[in-house]
Amino acid sequence: MHERLRSGRHHAGPTQLDRGSAVVETALMLPVLLAFTALALTAMAITSTALHLGDSAHDLARALARGVPASQVYAAAAQIAPDAVVDITDDEGSVEVTLRQEVSIPVPLLQRFSISLKRSATAPQEWA
Repeated sequence: MHERLRSGRHHAGPTQLDRGSAVVETALMLPVLLAFTALALTAMAITSTALHLGDSAHDLARALARGVPASQVYAAAAQIAPDAVVDITDDEGSVEVTLRQEVSIPVPLLQRFSISLKRSATAPQEWA
């Protein structure tokens, strides 16, 4: 201690040099963590909607194949997937239902962007 006083120089130890580095590292990583969280939420929302559209298209195509009138299928589609656009194609021996939906990105700065999802299902007609 007497040496420090005599020389007028103060040598910082390794713990004193690291003071505040945790705060700086956290401040730099916080935007990265927020962006990663937003990306994960967006991926989950898109995946969930795509799975829902695929299942709904399959159920609606199967109902049409069993002879349910198209008006009832459109009504069921409005309840199952209210934001989706429904297209029904009746080919020889099969029916196809296509659902299309725009999914907006659930991030405040990116809400004006959207992703278009399209899912189709085909089923052979079970009635003549």
